[in-house]
Amino acid sequence: MKHLVISELLILSDKEGKAIRLSFDRKLTVIVGANNTGKSTIIKSIYHSFGAEPVRQHPRFKGAEPKTLVKFSADDVTYQLIRDGSYFAIFSGEGKFLKSFNRVTDGLAPYLANLFDFGLVLASREGEPTVPPPAFLFLPFYMDQDSSWVTAWSAFDRLYQFTGWRDSIVEYHTGIKDNAYYRTNAELITARGQFSDAVASEDGVKKVLRRLESDIAAASFSLDPAIYGARIERMLSESHNLATTERTFKSKLTQLHSEKSLQNTRLGIAQKALGEISQDFNYLVKTGEQEIECPTCGTNYSNDFAVRFAIASDEDRVVEFIAHITAELARIDNEIQEVYQQYAIAQQQAESIQGVLNEAQGELTLAEVIESEGRRAADNLLTAQLNQLGEIRTTAETKMGKLKDEVEVLNVRSRSLRADRIEEYADVLRKNFVSLDVQLYARRVFEELNPYLFETGSTLPRALLAYQFAILELIAKYSPSTVCPIVIDSPNQQGQDREHLPQILRFLATAQPVGTQMVLGIESELDVSFPGTIFKTPDRKYSLLSEHDFDSVHREFHDLMQLSIRQS
Repeated sequence: MKHLVISELLILSDKEGKAIRLSFDRKLTVIVGANNTGKSTIIKSIYHSFGAEPVRQHPRFKGAEPKTLVKFSADDVTYQLIRDGSYFAIFSGEGKFLKSFNRVTDGLAPYLANLFDFGLVLASREGEPTVPPPAFLFLPFYMDQDSSWVTAWSAFDRLYQFTGWRDSIVEYHTGIKDNAYYRTNAELITARGQFSDAVASEDGVKKVLRRLESDIAAASFSLDPAIYGARIERMLSESHNLATTERTFKSKLTQLHSEKSLQNTRLGIAQKALGEISQDFNYLVKTGEQEIECPTCGTNYSNDFAVRFAIASDEDRVVEFIAHITAELARIDNEIQEVYQQYAIAQQQAESIQGVLNEAQGELTLAEVIESEGRRAADNLLTAQLNQLGEIRTTAETKMGKLKDEVEVLNVRSRSLRADRIEEYADVLRKNFVSLDVQLYARRVFEELNPYLFETGSTLPRALLAYQFAILELIAKYSPSTVCPIVIDSPNQQGQDREHLPQILRFLATAQPVGTQMVLGIESELDVSFPGTIFKTPDRKYSLLSEHDFDSVHREFHDLMQLSIRQS
């Protein structure tokens, strides 16, 4: 374990231009002063400098807007800590800047916990494992005049942010449950929280998925963009192919119609030629003359059988040619008809495909596409999230089982230690009760480390002092953390008589656990010998700070503050 030893406390009020510098003895410092002379101000300022808030501070002192500088060591490593309102800055003993903070709970507290090996972890009211503020480190070591002489474990303000902290703090400081226990228990709290969060999140995701599944099932079209895109792509390809076929048919028809026109021209020529040949043959037969004069050129031509036969043969060839052309025209017409039929079929297919394409393209409105795709994306996302939550839950559940086993092993050990600690505590408490003239309580007071001490009048403060020092005896021997200075303010409570007040002071002078430092505030020494340093506050009221110390104290503050501002 470590030991925290305070060497010096400086209090500065720039507002009043006053200050005080107070040195502390390594073993015992007794601050003697009447009411309202600053005795309690010094004592309250000690742990207030470390971020622990006393139950009450005098409004006059708060109005002076004091700053504090406390110099201390932890296992002979020296430090300096400044507090200016909610601002904290820590330095090495040589004045090297280390760190600054504007918050206690999530700033200064974890830093001091690491510095002082303070491993206590408590569950917040939200169930989160939390390093408690410095007050929980210093609580066993401080008895404040405003509350500690009425109820144990009440010297600081703002302690109720955690539930069930009293038993935890007693068990921790007496070493029944050490840093290893609370470190493992903190992991268990975290794993339990992760498990609960995962289960709750899974339930929520499952509800949303069921709703989405019902919405998706009600949709009349596929929401898969790949399938929808492929469908459109196929129809576009088929439409394109049919359009190409249509162009081929049109070209073929154009060719056939051109060929038919040519054959019709030939047929007309042949029919005309056939008519002329027939007229010539009939004229030659009818005229009977052997020679015939050409009416155009005047040349005489023979009108014999050979001539008439040649004309007849020409007529037969023309007739044959006309028959051929007629057959070609019939073939062309048939081919044209066939092409038209194929063209019509292709046209119907193209129109049908285009219609389907138009229908498919217009099938989903933009809003429907967005909504459908959103549902599918949400479904995929939530399914992935559900799987991830399942993995987190399983991992947390497995870790919980392992940590529960480890905590149970540590609990078995702590139960054995508790029995030993209670036995030792009961022996010390009985001796303390005798030393302070406290009548023995019921058996339960000696069987619990956090008993309810019920007493009336002046006996209650003595009983609480006896109890506190029984606990401190265990802490000095078994603390897993740092043993801090024992700070006690004004034990003369509830009108202690002339017999009991000296008895209290003698007890305090002799009952201090070995190896500890103590700061004691009393109104008078009453001829009791204290082995340490005696500091007497000024006789005048409300004059603890003085102008005499201001310059030197202000200079130290100023130099350190400037260093912290430059380097933070």
